Amino acid sequence: MRKLFFLFAFLFSFPIFAQLRFNYPLKVIESAELLVTYSLKFQQDTLNPEFIQQEDMLLFLGQNISKCISQELYVFDTIMRKIKSPSEFQGLISDHINPLPMSRFRPSIFKNYPKDKLTCIHHIIDGTFWYEEDIDLFNWQLTADTSTLYGYKVQKATTEFGGRSWTAWFAPNLPFNDGPYKFNGLPGLIVKIFDSRNHYVFEFISIKKPYKELMIDYVEKDFIKSTKEDFFRAKDSFREDIINRAKAAGLNNEMQQRAARNMARLNNPIELKRK
Repeated sequence: MRKLFFLFAFLFSFPIFAQLRFNYPLKVIESAELLVTYSLKFQQDTLNPEFIQQEDMLLFLGQNISKCISQELYVFDTIMRKIKSPSEFQGLISDHINPLPMSRFRPSIFKNYPKDKLTCIHHIIDGTFWYEEDIDLFNWQLTADTSTLYGYKVQKATTEFGGRSWTAWFAPNLPFNDGPYKFNGLPGLIVKIFDSRNHYVFEFISIKKPYKELMIDYVEKDFIKSTKEDFFRAKDSFREDIINRAKAAGLNNEMQQRAARNMARLNNPIELKRK
């Protein structure tokens, strides 16, 4: 509970909190025809290999577009869309019985939106960033290796991306050239993908039709439109200035040092290289 309080005390310091908006319009792109769920296990701190984070990931598959987001972040966003005022938000974060879900894997990825592009929406304290990449990011090498995973016949493929070597298993009988995070472009749904050090491992849980209508959408915030490189530079700047940020948020010296230690533990992002 103390960790949760610290997180909100830092992210929503008084000057920022006073400027929060709750009336952003919703941009609906299309409906999701299928919902794929993955388990993500990841190691954020290379100095503590025994501490493995786990979150479920949701992949919304539409007719033309897909969206991948962590389940924790999806639930958080769903709750936040109902908040209409700062007082409602204050009541929400003060509720220690029903704490808000918090994701440690925060990018929202839209594929083929805009057409032939991949869009990443990612929030840091400086704002909500929006950057686009060509969707054709991956130079896949298909192998002759086959197996059976999660009840599906699968084939192996490999690629280099973000400074990591990746191995993927995809299911040709699931005819969707998609997968978790930014991964796409194989002749079948990716059901498992992991890097050579097993720092990031995505595994298929289920694929099903939604029991109710689900939309592929996003809240139209005051996005900071940038390149991928500019986003990572802003993220690095935030990390390097964490003490001053915590001080400006009104946190005492002990909390400032704790913020610095917590930030230092986030030293193993999924993309180690930006190009």
